[in-house]
Amino acid sequence: MKISFIIPPTGKGEKGVERIFGCNYSLYYLPSIAMLGTATLLKEKGFEVFVKDFQAEDRSINYFKKFIEKDYSDFYVFFTVFLSEKTDLNAREIIREINPKTKFIFSGTQPTWNPKNFLDREDSFVVRGEPEITTLNLLNAVKEKKELKKIKGISFRKAKRIIHNHSAQPIKDISVLPIPDRSLLNHKPYFNPKLSKLPHTTALTSRGCFGRCTFCVPNALSFARELEYKKKFKQKPAHLLYPVERVIKEFRDITGKGFKSITVVDDEFIWGEKRTIEICNGIKDLGLEWYCYARADMITEKIAKAMAGAGCKCINLGIESFNQKILDAIKKDIKVESHYKAIEILKKYGIEPEINILFGATPLETRDSIEHTLREAEKLNVNYALYSIASPFPGTEFYFQAKRKGWIATKSRDYEPIDPAVQAIISYPHLSRKELEYFARKAYRNHYLKPKFIAKQLFDLRSLSDLKIRLVVGARLLKRSF
Repeated sequence: MKISFIIPPTGKGEKGVERIFGCNYSLYYLPSIAMLGTATLLKEKGFEVFVKDFQAEDRSINYFKKFIEKDYSDFYVFFTVFLSEKTDLNAREIIREINPKTKFIFSGTQPTWNPKNFLDREDSFVVRGEPEITTLNLLNAVKEKKELKKIKGISFRKAKRIIHNHSAQPIKDISVLPIPDRSLLNHKPYFNPKLSKLPHTTALTSRGCFGRCTFCVPNALSFARELEYKKKFKQKPAHLLYPVERVIKEFRDITGKGFKSITVVDDEFIWGEKRTIEICNGIKDLGLEWYCYARADMITEKIAKAMAGAGCKCINLGIESFNQKILDAIKKDIKVESHYKAIEILKKYGIEPEINILFGATPLETRDSIEHTLREAEKLNVNYALYSIASPFPGTEFYFQAKRKGWIATKSRDYEPIDPAVQAIISYPHLSRKELEYFARKAYRNHYLKPKFIAKQLFDLRSLSDLKIRLVVGARLLKRSF
């Protein structure tokens, strides 16, 4: 049985979706660790697997059709995020026309949230929550022609009925999962512009996050897990950490396969000084460059020094706002002062801070609070800043607030896919969606069109390939800003 994991190409007029978190359109692409992890497990269990990212390879729909004509997999597997439903369902229709006997599996945040959208025929199945073990159980049942009603965590159609089996329990020990086999996927299209070395890959050292942020969409693997768990227990599942030894082993495996840089896509990489420093001590001799996400209040001098010594070049910080009342309202559980302190420490040890600023996550937001946040953000003198408008993504606390209080300004009065970097679907009486969109575009223009920023990008050029990367990302940023 051949199982193909694919990210299909975008159609005419569609924008490429970032699939790690699944809530933004891409400035650049990263390999899907969720797909690789599931594919690796199936390979170890004797299935023939194939993984291909048509989107990152910039392949056309015609190329995709010709590929499918020659492929004939038994199953095509999609890891579908909030913004990619249309793209993935269109790909299914193309495959159906070419090979009507093929079957499909959809996992990820969007199928977990709304399975029925993917179950128009009996040829399709939804794996809700964590995809690895449930996908394996489903395929074994199909292979052995067993009843599907006993497979926890799946939804499927039988005649005119859609059947939702009981939820699967979250994996208790993620260490039982194999290290993703990165040789399954062509990594040439992937890069992170904050890192200079190629080839580039992604890694995940934990699942879940201890944060309570009302607006937050974690990485799509963690969030699919969270969405499914919340259906039954009305709360987030406990976070899980890979043991330090396993993390070091995976980083060494990555190096052994020739990779030079990694984006660590944990929602929170830093889980205290002891664990972080032990990981850093175990990988500091590998010569890797890496990037990660962290809370500002978790960064200490000891941690920053260890991370810098182990090759960490950039840390993405969720700043959100410089207004304490807003931070409290969105349950960020952080003090404004932590932002300034963390960035000062990171700069001291030569780690580039990248900041995330969020507009409109609470009705406490005003024009004045946005202007204040933008002024403070510019005072930090950081090279990389990401701005976005709070979007009520399904399953978040902000989504239920917005639905209940009528903040969603779409015709359906529900979430609809948009580009939250510069588009809004919420609107407050004192702060309209058009005003939010104005501030977002203004923020991008003011930050990235500064002569100082442009000069630094030119000064920091390391190679022709680096120039190409910066031009590609710059062009996409400009398109976003105007």
